Amino acid sequence: MPTDLFRISGQWSTYPQDGGLLRSGAAPIGPTPMQEYVTLDAKNLEPSQLTVDTPVAVNFGGVTNCNVLIIQSDRPITVTVTSAAGTSQSFPCDGYLQLISRTVPITAVSLTRTPATLTNVSVFLGEKT
Repeated sequence: MPTDLFRISGQWSTYPQDGGLLRSGAAPIGPTPMQEYVTLDAKNLEPSQLTVDTPVAVNFGGVTNCNVLIIQSDRPITVTVTSAAGTSQSFPCDGYLQLISRTVPITAVSLTRTPATLTNVSVFLGEKT
């Protein structure tokens, strides 16, 4: 079976926009390197429009258990994720959400838009080897 290597790399950091002069205690954090790798057996990229106000289930395509979830949205949405542990969690997503779960896969994802707001969403799902 063919495999892919999912990779997120780079760094994140914070720094005072005023150079730390206006806010006492403002201090930079980082840069902190990011090097995340997951070998994938299956993947699916699902672009869609949310046209209803009720939750919309994400099509997993050829992915059975999702270990990598990335959501990009042009409007605020609520993401509800169900894991193999049987629990559901909801998160606000206002532009970008990234979730990697190596040992407890995600088994279902639904998206809920802000009422009466056409919303474009892209969902990447990856299943680890």
